[in-house]
Amino acid sequence: MASNSDSIYNVLTYIHRHQPEMTFIKRRNSNVIAVGVPDTVTVANADLYFPVNHLQVNLMNEDFLAKNGDLLNDFFDLTSSSKLDYQQVWITTSHIPSEHTYLVEISFE
Repeated sequence: MASNSDSIYNVLTYIHRHQPEMTFIKRRNSNVIAVGVPDTVTVANADLYFPVNHLQVNLMNEDFLAKNGDLLNDFFDLTSSSKLDYQQVWITTSHIPSEHTYLVEISFE
């Protein structure tokens, strides 16, 4: 598991600021959103956070949740969860070169 980092924050911020350009992928689970981000977006440590054709799973630590609550809440609002809040955030990432896409999946538990 990679550590929580500015790389993940920067990608989430990019998605938030460029939502019309993002590909939101419908998920069955109501507490999850998945986004396809063009792999032309510059990401620090992309090889660590977006491994090619493999998944990288990060449980975001409490400091990350506290610092980025507003941003995470905006993403939580995009879910169809019946819960009023969440205690944990898991972020799964991958690079899918054949689709020229970075996959970002955010799960609110």
